[in-house]
Amino acid sequence: MYYIEDKEFGRVYVNVRSNMRNMTMRWKAGTLYMNVPSRASVAEIERVLDEMRPRLRKGREKGGLSYHLGQEIQCYGFTITIAEQDRLPDRIVFSNGESRVVASVHKGINLDDHYTKQWISKALQVVAHDRAAQSLLPLAQSITKRVGVAPSRFEIGRGLRKLGHCTPKGVIQLSANIVFLPAELIELIICHELAHLTHMNHSPQFHALLNSYLMGREKELENRLKNFPWPVMR
Repeated sequence: MYYIEDKEFGRVYVNVRSNMRNMTMRWKAGTLYMNVPSRASVAEIERVLDEMRPRLRKGREKGGLSYHLGQEIQCYGFTITIAEQDRLPDRIVFSNGESRVVASVHKGINLDDHYTKQWISKALQVVAHDRAAQSLLPLAQSITKRVGVAPSRFEIGRGLRKLGHCTPKGVIQLSANIVFLPAELIELIICHELAHLTHMNHSPQFHALLNSYLMGREKELENRLKNFPWPVMR
């Protein structure tokens, strides 16, 4: 058995079996294991990994949230990288750049431990809140200009279940955690709340307006949001 380093899945363990014709994969405790034929090259293994990446993401989520060293978490406007440090055993050390945040855990920590995952997840949410206004508000303002309606103001919250909210006074609250979403899904949430400025319900008229804001893609984007593999515990 040997391993390869994957930019998304981290260390992938490869078991060579002479009697196999096809490759098989499985998740165990957040680690990906592959059984491959003896003739399989590293290039072929990496090609299969790329082909299977969407399905493997879903399989990983079913097995629970996982983190690994070198992991890059793509956020809207910046990237968070998981690294290691050997100075402070009971802290996550952050290094902030304009487009990258490095979150360094102590060397040797068990990243498969449930409480460690909770700890990292909460730390990532702090980063999200610190960056949310800078990342989200310009996008929100551009969307309001495009659709032709505007709230009295935007606010940034910390919700995990409720990703957006429109108050009766026309204030739209956006969860900082939506920075973990791709731009199209952030737009879905913003447009959803903007549509509530006209219809404070989920009536057919509301959905027709929302669908028009999203160029006919409401159902598609809702399905994507429903299946999105969040990098934090919710």
